[in-house]
Amino acid sequence: FLVTATVDFNMESTDEGSLPTHHRFGSGTADAIVAGLKEENSRLREGSLRRLYSIVDRCWSEISDAIPLIEELSEDDTFRSHELAAAVASKIFFHLEEYDDALRLALGAGNFFDIDARTEYVEMLISKCMDTYIQNHQSSPIGMQSHDLDPRLANVIERMFQRCYADGKYFHAVGVALEAHRLNKVEEIVTRCPLGDRHALFSYVLEVIPSVTATCAFRQLVVRTLVTLHPLLPSPDYIFLCSALQYLGASNEVQDLLLKLVDGKNHHETLLGYQLAFLIAESDNHRFIFDIVSKLRDPAGSSTLNDLHQNHISHLIRIMDTDGLASKISLDFMSTRSRTDTLIFKAIKESIDGNRNSVLHNATVISHSYANASTKDTAFLRNNLDWMGKASNWAKFIATSSIGVIHQGHVEESIRILQPYLPQTPASNSPFSEGGALYALGLIHANKAQLSTSAAVSRLIDALHSSGNSEPLQHGACLGLGLAAMSTGKAQYYDELRTVLYFDSAIAGEAAAYGIGLLLLGHGDETLLSQNAISELYSYAHETCHEKIIRAVALAISLIVCGKEKAAETTIEMLLRDRDAIIRYGGMHAIGLAYAGTANNQAVKRLLHVAVSDVSDDVRRAAVTCLGFVLFRNPKRILALVGLLLESFNPHVRYGACMAIGLSHPASGDVDAIALLQPLQTDAIDFVRQGALMATALVVMQQSSAQVHMLGSFRNKITELVKDKYPSTLTKVGAIIAAGIMDAGGRNCAVALQSSSGFLKHSACAGMALWVQSWYWYPMFHFFSLALTPTVLIGLNSNFDMPTDFSVICSGSPDLFAYPPLTTEKQETKKERVATAILSTTLKHKVREKSKDKHKASSSASDPDATSISLSNADLTSPQEPLDACAQVTVGSSYRVSNPSRLTQIQMKSCKFDLEQRFVPVAPTIKTHGIIMLADREPSTMPQITRFHDFARAVNESALPTAFEWPYGLL
Repeated sequence: FLVTATVDFNMESTDEGSLPTHHRFGSGTADAIVAGLKEENSRLREGSLRRLYSIVDRCWSEISDAIPLIEELSEDDTFRSHELAAAVASKIFFHLEEYDDALRLALGAGNFFDIDARTEYVEMLISKCMDTYIQNHQSSPIGMQSHDLDPRLANVIERMFQRCYADGKYFHAVGVALEAHRLNKVEEIVTRCPLGDRHALFSYVLEVIPSVTATCAFRQLVVRTLVTLHPLLPSPDYIFLCSALQYLGASNEVQDLLLKLVDGKNHHETLLGYQLAFLIAESDNHRFIFDIVSKLRDPAGSSTLNDLHQNHISHLIRIMDTDGLASKISLDFMSTRSRTDTLIFKAIKESIDGNRNSVLHNATVISHSYANASTKDTAFLRNNLDWMGKASNWAKFIATSSIGVIHQGHVEESIRILQPYLPQTPASNSPFSEGGALYALGLIHANKAQLSTSAAVSRLIDALHSSGNSEPLQHGACLGLGLAAMSTGKAQYYDELRTVLYFDSAIAGEAAAYGIGLLLLGHGDETLLSQNAISELYSYAHETCHEKIIRAVALAISLIVCGKEKAAETTIEMLLRDRDAIIRYGGMHAIGLAYAGTANNQAVKRLLHVAVSDVSDDVRRAAVTCLGFVLFRNPKRILALVGLLLESFNPHVRYGACMAIGLSHPASGDVDAIALLQPLQTDAIDFVRQGALMATALVVMQQSSAQVHMLGSFRNKITELVKDKYPSTLTKVGAIIAAGIMDAGGRNCAVALQSSSGFLKHSACAGMALWVQSWYWYPMFHFFSLALTPTVLIGLNSNFDMPTDFSVICSGSPDLFAYPPLTTEKQETKKERVATAILSTTLKHKVREKSKDKHKASSSASDPDATSISLSNADLTSPQEPLDACAQVTVGSSYRVSNPSRLTQIQMKSCKFDLEQRFVPVAPTIKTHGIIMLADREPSTMPQITRFHDFARAVNESALPTAFEWPYGLL
């Protein structure tokens, strides 16, 4: 009676729909209210539900026993408060962490499920709604409405879209639409977005579209939709339009856009056309560039173009050509602004001289080539010719081919530089050195393939024909041909390489297979040649008995399907289902390269499954390593995935986890990544320590001690490992290679698997995939140079000169992004002699001699020319600060970085353009990175120009002496 009276009193004193917000109830009171649900009077049950709704978040554990009864009330449509019952049951299931049931009941709660409430309950269920909504629509055909979706859930999502519109969160809304494959929603969001925010929204969609978990066809539909909606922008965004058309592979439309911009009617648009050409050249998509350049050389209606228009078109071709302006400017920066510390390699050389170990000799040569990649600086090699001469056989092959890394990209001088080492007619005197020179020729011409047969390719084919049975010559020529003709897909080159492959020579056949993979890089099954190549390679892998050839063939197939995603599934399944572990090893790389940068969930699941289930250690190591390729655009995600794998009992899995972190975090300085790698630097297994050292070096590339506090200790650790005689050879190799990785390209380069515009760089992915094959064959170490990208800021005016009146503002201290200080040689201090006892007779003799000297000194005049100047030892041993030609003017908490300068990937995020200076970027929305075309706000005034040879002279010349006055008057 008391319970009934209390409930009835509270029910009648409360209006329908209004609920008290705060009550103090104990456990006994909750049980009493639950008992009211069993009453036959519906008004009593309604009052009990109201009371339970107000206390459910505090007393859900006591109420949970009544879930069946409350669910029964929620399913009774004749019960007036069935929605309230559903709301109470939903909250109970939420606290029990049964989110599916909580969502099911919340959808039946009507207005009691308020999506505008900012509570944990609402946010969790909305997230669950979105997941269900996305999964349901992903399984439906593109553009079709799902019929299995609960209309109530769809209504909740629609209300969420309206909430995003009201809050101005259009980026959130378009993210849900992209994940759910709702193309019509993308159009709706764009049209409802305010005009002032549309530029940012278009750029955001283009930035995130490569990592959207959808098919390539849907992503291209989205980009094509944005291109169609481009007229809705308040002003044309040609940077976005060019990037979108390039993503679609629409070379014809890009050509038309470039021709329109450089027609000579508007100077600003002409500069913008040049800027687009630089961006296209930087994207590293050679097949796309070939199409554009070939069409620009013979545009439709060329006879009607005026001289000015044709001149502008020639500038476009000059920029985008493989050895054109974009390439030359970057290479000039690399060769004139190198900050390589040669004393590091001098110290390494001295530390390993007594070991008589050819492996360490190889590692030092390779590391030196990394540090001087594309700089043309061979001073260390010239100064140590006797030491270099100790190399023999394949060590000589590696040493000679390292010249190609140092001169990479400098194609005009390639034959002249390598002439002393290239094969001479009629007989071969040193096949290893000559084979290395052919490999070096390919490295110099890597990514520089011409539309027509270049002199380097002709030279390599001739060397291949005249190589006879010499395996080193065939090996170098095949690797060089694959590099020099990368991604061209020419049948003539394929026939040459296939012929060598079918000789069934282990060493030559391995190089021929790699060459075929590079030749057809990224072609997939688009052409008949690539389709036949995949079939022939796979068949030959089962015919040959050489493991080296089988592995190279499997890797070649993975290179062919690079970037093909779903289109590569047939080839991937063929490799994964094979009984041969070596072919499955290639299948792992096929997954990694085909889905590189996509963060595809299915690809990640397959790699993780193989990483813990395959019987072959090599396959498991490759599976974990390739996670780095798939997730390099989502680096934080990979740390969570490989965190447990780093503690695996299998050392191959631990090594693969190290490589995955290094591949996904290059030049990031990520503290979490470094913390995960640091314990493995002292692992019990030597090759795990090697992998941890190289991966850590990848992470700390271009970092300063002010940013990464452990950088100094890591460099010291490398020095100690090389000097110490106890670490194993593999550990020392890892330390030596790490020293070169950290300072790659004269400290002006970083590993980058995508361009600044977000396009996948096939050559960089291929380079890193082949670099990890150094586990089996040390010459593969040189492929690391394919992934190096200059991190520069270079501003050009309309004459392609570098004006000094251009700079960017960088927030923070200059120490955060400074070059590391150069090391110095320690000065040897002479040991002082210990004082000895002096006899009395000797002392008397010295006194007499001293008195005689004093008498002579008083009678002689002082000679002014005898004045001497002494330098303190401190002046000779002070740390050498790197001579930097870019003046850094500090202003408050920020400073200016002048033109041209190194600009690291992390530094770029802290930089912005100063639009008040004389020269401003022609496209202000572009990133502060790479080559930037500038507009002159004062065209009538002659600008001050700087050139790269000025920097070279400043670096090579000695410092001027301090000012002084001649004390003896004029002569």
